[in-house]
Amino acid sequence: MKLKSYIISFCILFSFQFIQAQENSNVQRRGFVFGASAGIANSIINYPNQSDQFSDLALDFKIGYMIKSNLALLLTSNVSIYDYSGFGRDRKREFGVLAPTVQYWLPHKLWIQGGIGIGGDNPVFWDIKNPDEDELETKYYSGLGLITALGYEIYQSENHFIVDLKLKAMYRKVTIQEGQTSGFSYGLLIGISMY
Repeated sequence: MKLKSYIISFCILFSFQFIQAQENSNVQRRGFVFGASAGIANSIINYPNQSDQFSDLALDFKIGYMIKSNLALLLTSNVSIYDYSGFGRDRKREFGVLAPTVQYWLPHKLWIQGGIGIGGDNPVFWDIKNPDEDELETKYYSGLGLITALGYEIYQSENHFIVDLKLKAMYRKVTIQEGQTSGFSYGLLIGISMY
């Protein structure tokens, strides 16, 4: 239930900042874009015979180019960690989407993002043990992935450094050891970007 508290806090902060925001931004967005975010996510994964829900770490990265001052084409990597307890030992895995995305800035430092790409169910590097004895430790699965996000720039410096808050939602459908799975993950993240 902590995630709900974070989302409510984000909405309150967003509402206050939206009212206080000015029309003109100090930052001129142009050139290459680099960014990274971290936060918390809630993932719901539907297996062939059951569904599970997990709350854990969320990460994402982006790199791309500003086409206009309010439009960027990006390659994004989006990950939500979850606890896998199927075949083999219990371990951490990632629910992820790697996708080309479009990010568009609305007035008042608000932006939206969306894309379609590769959905994945993959090992996390810090929880791989004995890969020579168990091939499932390093097993990667891929399929369809969708990503969408809504964000707000809470800090802008004149040297093109941005801090933003965002709500992110991902969908992915892949076939893993248990069979075909689908999942939905939503999260609240804080990130930095440079233009």
